[in-house]
Amino acid sequence: MDYTNLDRIVDSYRDELVENIRKWIAIPSVQGAPAGENAPFGKEVRRMLDTALADARSFGFDVRDIDGYAGDISYGSGPQTMGMLAHLDVVPLGDGWTHDPLGGEIENGKLYGRGATDDKGPALCALYAMRAVKEAGIPLKDGVRLILGCDEETGMSDMRHYAGKVKMPDYGFSPDAEFPVINIEKGGVNMRLSKVTGGEDGADIPVCSLYAGERPNVVPAEATAVVGLENITLDALNDRLSAIAAKHEKFNLKAVAEGEGRAKITATGVNAHAAMPERGVNAAGMLLIALKELGAGGGSREAIAMLADAVGMEHTGASLGIACEDELSGALTCNLGILRYDSNELSALLDIRYPLCGSEELMLGQAAKRVAPAGMSVCCASSHTPLHVPAESKIVRGLLKVYHDVTGLPAYTIAIGGGTYSRMMPNTVAFGVCFPGDMDVCHIADEYIDLEKLMLGVKIFAHAIAEIAGGQIED
Repeated sequence: MDYTNLDRIVDSYRDELVENIRKWIAIPSVQGAPAGENAPFGKEVRRMLDTALADARSFGFDVRDIDGYAGDISYGSGPQTMGMLAHLDVVPLGDGWTHDPLGGEIENGKLYGRGATDDKGPALCALYAMRAVKEAGIPLKDGVRLILGCDEETGMSDMRHYAGKVKMPDYGFSPDAEFPVINIEKGGVNMRLSKVTGGEDGADIPVCSLYAGERPNVVPAEATAVVGLENITLDALNDRLSAIAAKHEKFNLKAVAEGEGRAKITATGVNAHAAMPERGVNAAGMLLIALKELGAGGGSREAIAMLADAVGMEHTGASLGIACEDELSGALTCNLGILRYDSNELSALLDIRYPLCGSEELMLGQAAKRVAPAGMSVCCASSHTPLHVPAESKIVRGLLKVYHDVTGLPAYTIAIGGGTYSRMMPNTVAFGVCFPGDMDVCHIADEYIDLEKLMLGVKIFAHAIAEIAGGQIED
């Protein structure tokens, strides 16, 4: 089918679309305290939802506000509904910006601001794609609905509420990741390993406390242990730490006086996302290995040694007995994200991303068997199952075709360890708007969106609506 007119209409929106992105970015829609009826995520998120729905209404679409948790924008009807699922909330602005995070400044073809890529820019791409299809008068077999959520960054309670009030679309995509098509998202388990240790039993180097990490989905870049100096001098401790560091690649260890006959040992690593732990250097694992080789711990010594051996800085889960891999979704990853000890209980929280072949029950059982000799217990703190929309499905085939037709680039499916909105809607995959090779700028200072690629994204989404909701792709 010839979509020349559709593309021309998309091109005509450029200046208006840019101004609307700037308007949306100017609203700091970070989750806040509830602000009265229909504002469960605070007044700024409420203002953002009102703005988005007003813009959609001005384009002639039917809109609904679902109790301030989400809004939706509909066009047409049919036996099924194609959904597009985006979000209006953003992470905190953060530090380190060289551009105004709320300014929508444009430099060298890039528009800067919090939410430019995650996910206000992509949400507007989807909205303008709907508008272009409507203006072009392209007949659709199925209805189309854009859902705008307000709590993607802090738990996705918005979509659980929405699904309890409104029937979800039958298939679709979430423009909150990358092209070509992400059709597999690994399952996830936050696994807690712990032991109540009691006192230190006269250890040569007693461990008073351990601390590393704030969130399990981040590779911790710093870990600390407060230890006693009853039987060792600070200089001697640092000499032993230097010897340990020399034996291991990427180890960075140092102790400083803490007062009251104590020292603080600091292990320094490199942050990374838990979905790609191999890109970081886990300071918590580094510290456990160092403490084991020091023979430190007293009552906690056995559990520290077990965590060092079974987890340590390893990111495959092999030593814990949970490693697995398949051709479609890749290998399991395991990140020691949080480590705590308060002289009474030692605990470690692992962020595990497992492939389609994995089993949560088997992993918990294998881990429990591995750490039981040290008297440690294992429990599941939280979990979610893998997402897999087969490559043969209508939505995946259609999106791959559209992506190749519009861009001329190779089209293929991707498996990731992260999680997107896609798992909140049936037969849904992540699709755009970042292109292969693009830098991931979500959640960082100077977040931006490339304006040429933004417009290309609108065309891709418009073609997707026309082709798939238009019935050009057979079931």
